Amino acid sequence: MKKAQHTGLRTFAAIAAVGGVALTAGCSSSSDPEPTEAAASGVLTDVCPETIVIQADWEPESEHGGIYELVGDDYTIDTDNKSVTGTLMDGDESAGVNVEIRIGGSSVGYQPVQSLLYQDDDIFMGYGRVTETIPAVESNPVVGVMSTLEVSPYSIYWDPETYPDVESIADLKDEDVTILMGSDQTVWQDYLLGTGVIDESQVDQSDAPKPASFIAAGGSVAEVGFASAEPYMYEVEAAEEWGKPVEIGLIHDLGFAEYFQSMVVRQADVTEQADCLSELIPIMQRAEVAYIEDPAATNAFIVELVDEYDTGWIYTEDLAEWSIEKQKELGLVGNGSDGALGSYDTARVQELIDLVGEYTEYDVTEITPDTLVTNEFIDPSIGLQG
Repeated sequence: MKKAQHTGLRTFAAIAAVGGVALTAGCSSSSDPEPTEAAASGVLTDVCPETIVIQADWEPESEHGGIYELVGDDYTIDTDNKSVTGTLMDGDESAGVNVEIRIGGSSVGYQPVQSLLYQDDDIFMGYGRVTETIPAVESNPVVGVMSTLEVSPYSIYWDPETYPDVESIADLKDEDVTILMGSDQTVWQDYLLGTGVIDESQVDQSDAPKPASFIAAGGSVAEVGFASAEPYMYEVEAAEEWGKPVEIGLIHDLGFAEYFQSMVVRQADVTEQADCLSELIPIMQRAEVAYIEDPAATNAFIVELVDEYDTGWIYTEDLAEWSIEKQKELGLVGNGSDGALGSYDTARVQELIDLVGEYTEYDVTEITPDTLVTNEFIDPSIGLQG
């Protein structure tokens, strides 16, 4: 499946959206898109809903490439509702149903996917972070059915020129470096504070805009962001304001091995939609592999969606290309410990449960890996080669 190349690129201009700074979603639809007709008969026709609705956790970006790889060339874009719908493709073949991808972020009031799943029955699945689903086990229980990233892109980065002796995140404590964390308290922040990797006095929980705050401070502060995005933005897209490398430290490497973009479904659907998931998840595995191996056309599609949605989110094909290469370099995308792309290591999940129990207020005594994830639908033969 190849989509038409999109040639329009945006400049860096205002990357405030990257760090979760509140934006007003644009709703400027020139016309209402025609509904995509039912896809040709395929493997999902009799076992899945007519349209598989996938809820993303953020705006279109390279980290979401696998789900956008699913969308056929017959897609329609709904700029009012910030969604795209097309035939769900398994490579060059129709899978027999449609797929609709809805973006997250400002258009849904920054709500987590597990909450949206229980507000709207039309949503079939979406992105969730395994540890972040624990607090919702009783109210909005979800189960991970495929891990789209093997390693979380969450990182803390700093200016190596300002801090030449800092070689890791832990060294920032010795230099008493303020860390711009953003306004959302996360489980891994509790972990870093609880283990003493950072001190409370270092934490700036304000909505400091990116890249303005870091640049205005002349690199005297550190900042939280994606290892697969911000380094390029600072070095290349903010060339006039900054234009030099930042040093990256992955949270994963500190012992908090989050399954960051886990594809989750409602707990009941593990059973009720088992026939669908058994056919759908291998298709999604193949799409993820196809995107990682040849991302250009889907990257262009992602940028087209960003342009059409016009929410204030800024993303270019150059950044998308750099991002997927960085994801491969850092091992953010990759096979699970069993060699299958998308599988979960249950021992790793148990370690995450234990960390949440130790460093947060949540009661995890009744939670097991089976509560949070399943490999039931993963095809063990599908993975990246080499």
